[in-house]
Amino acid sequence: MRRDDRDRQNWMVPATMMESKQNGHANAPQADGATGADAALKALAGGSPRTPSAEDEAYPISIRADGTWTYHGSPIGRLAMVKLFATVLRRDASGDYWLITPAERGRISVEDAPFVAVGLTGAGAGRDQTLTFTTNLEAEVTAGPDHPIHVVTDPATGEPRPYIRVKGPAATPLDARINRAIFYDLVERAEPGDAGEIGVWSQGVFFPLGRVEGD
Repeated sequence: MRRDDRDRQNWMVPATMMESKQNGHANAPQADGATGADAALKALAGGSPRTPSAEDEAYPISIRADGTWTYHGSPIGRLAMVKLFATVLRRDASGDYWLITPAERGRISVEDAPFVAVGLTGAGAGRDQTLTFTTNLEAEVTAGPDHPIHVVTDPATGEPRPYIRVKGPAATPLDARINRAIFYDLVERAEPGDAGEIGVWSQGVFFPLGRVEGD
């Protein structure tokens, strides 16, 4: 397939979801993904449980572990389009990810987290420090009570996998995976905590990064 054909194909994903935003529908999602998407998510969660339809399952969209959004396996090269899709991205109680608008909804595949933290700026020190992350979609998130940092251990490799919550409630968060370079930056900023832990402060909250093994 020629490159111009691929670009044309990328713009087709999915047309009605784009139209609900571009046509200025009264319930169209706002910049933060609120209003229509939230109402649709409540409708999805409310009432009697139902089995997702074939249409729900038919979305050929996925997010790779490196944060690349794809359509039929091909990267979506338009950052503006990816940002638009991200405004209507939701996660349900079972951990599945959905693109939801008043017009339609579809389950998508996410290999790890839907976003990647690729930048970090810090201000202050100690308990007064603030740490602001930049995602691959150019969103800025400051770690704190509403945007906690957490680290899990990869069961396959034993290596740490750090994340920060970008948006969403604690039960169904939309996280950004903190990339390796940014995690090393965090470790350099780390201070001793309790019981052999090290971690970082941001907005008055201490976030453990790991434990220091004794000799």
